[in-house]
Amino acid sequence: MFEARATEKELLDEPDCSPELAAASYRFMEMVNARFGGVAVVRRFISQQSNAPLRVLDIGSGSCDIPLAVSRWARRRGRAVRFTCLEPAAGAAAIARERLAAAGDPAVGLLQEDAFEHAPVEPYDCAVSSMCFHHLGDEEILRLLERMRSQVRGPVLINDLLRSRWSALVTRALLAVVGAPAGVRHDALLSIRRGFRPDELSALLSRLPHASATVTTAPFFRVVAVIKFEAPETNP
Repeated sequence: MFEARATEKELLDEPDCSPELAAASYRFMEMVNARFGGVAVVRRFISQQSNAPLRVLDIGSGSCDIPLAVSRWARRRGRAVRFTCLEPAAGAAAIARERLAAAGDPAVGLLQEDAFEHAPVEPYDCAVSSMCFHHLGDEEILRLLERMRSQVRGPVLINDLLRSRWSALVTRALLAVVGAPAGVRHDALLSIRRGFRPDELSALLSRLPHASATVTTAPFFRVVAVIKFEAPETNP
């Protein structure tokens, strides 16, 4: 079951996903991100960037919980960080708009756009993507990162799920404790089976020309990759 990445679609990815399931799913993800490392990974990455102000592209933002949390953290430290969040799914974008309206944070903006179609006026300083890349097939991942080459001046962060029996067991227990509905349980466990092992993600990213990637793990059952693009060699 965990030898290769699963390819089945999550219920949340279906066009007819109910608003109730979407709301429950994002509540669960927000809790996991806040308490189990999702926000911390992005916060650490942002702290390592030197640009000021820092313009960040957030790919597949869901309910925008991570950009909002990191923006609050940056503001407390006097750092100017601006997030442009991309979320193509109408249900997720609607939830995100509610979160953004409640937060009233002008440093976090939302575009209901697909990252494969987004065309910024000028490149961003860096890009982040949390629990989004496991929704993509390997070739889609490479194609999306190739698009980032011209859209981002600095590094790209992939913050995603570690595929393992232990992560599935712990997630199953957490789902039981919080009393998650059946649809949320289905998608959460499928997300892990669609996740990554560090060695396979490293091998995949090594196929990117003129780029380097560092792949590590982080608490709790996270796979973290930082991709840096290099200028292509030119013949004299």
